[in-house]
Amino acid sequence: MSTPHSSVPQLIRVSAQENGDRLCVRFQLSKSMPTHGSYLMGMVAASEDYSHQRRLSIEFVNGDLVDFSTFNHEQVDQEHHNHSGVTLDGTTVTADFPASSIGGLGRGRIVTAYSHADGEQLQSRFPVDTEGF
Repeated sequence: MSTPHSSVPQLIRVSAQENGDRLCVRFQLSKSMPTHGSYLMGMVAASEDYSHQRRLSIEFVNGDLVDFSTFNHEQVDQEHHNHSGVTLDGTTVTADFPASSIGGLGRGRIVTAYSHADGEQLQSRFPVDTEGF
């Protein structure tokens, strides 16, 4: 018996490393990116009390990158980044966000990952290995 989303990749490891003005986020998937439908993955970063939040997102449609952005919840503002900051290598997606994407959240920030397929949530609050935070 298969699960409803057994044909789409699941997050198996997510890591984030802050290095100067860059934030490198690496998503390891259980299988290759689907070549049809939409697949969204990203990271939520929040201050310790959740009063400040950012959503860093990468979206693929039919296997092609269509969005690479950061959403600032307090400013209700979305910043779209140059797609050259994202690479897909087999089952690994690497995104090079500006470190300012998580600016102002403090050192005790909470960081988790998420994934969606065709508009349905697959995973949320997935743990992220952090370095340089």
